Amino acid sequence: MTGIIKVSRGIKELNMKINKLEEEHLRKTGENITLKELEEKLGIDKAEIAVALEARNPVESIYKEEGKTGDEKNIKLINKIPVGENEENTIINKLTVNQLINDLENKEKQIIVLRFYKNKTQSEVGKILRNITGTSI
Repeated sequence: MTGIIKVSRGIKELNMKINKLEEEHLRKTGENITLKELEEKLGIDKAEIAVALEARNPVESIYKEEGKTGDEKNIKLINKIPVGENEENTIINKLTVNQLINDLENKEKQIIVLRFYKNKTQSEVGKILRNITGTSI
């Protein structure tokens, strides 16, 4: 079960903006730009910036074989994850759900998070979205 991990267009675009700011800052000052400076220049929360920066890192497969030493057999990373009954399926399901949610538009993400993670009713979700965007669902 291997495959690629999709990074949303919004995160890719944010990464491009960050790259440009990093290059400009390095060229002008000779120093790396700080997270606070990125936050100020982009006008977005540092948590969003952190997500974009984290998306740059290469993904390591949980099915990658670790090197063996002496008489040991090659062990895959997935075999090192503590697994109880159905715990492996739970981990895979959580990863899958998180990826699917990340692929949604912002409004759709908000609805899912409010409804299923914060246990808001449909009418509460509608009120919150109306207050945020001025429109209903």
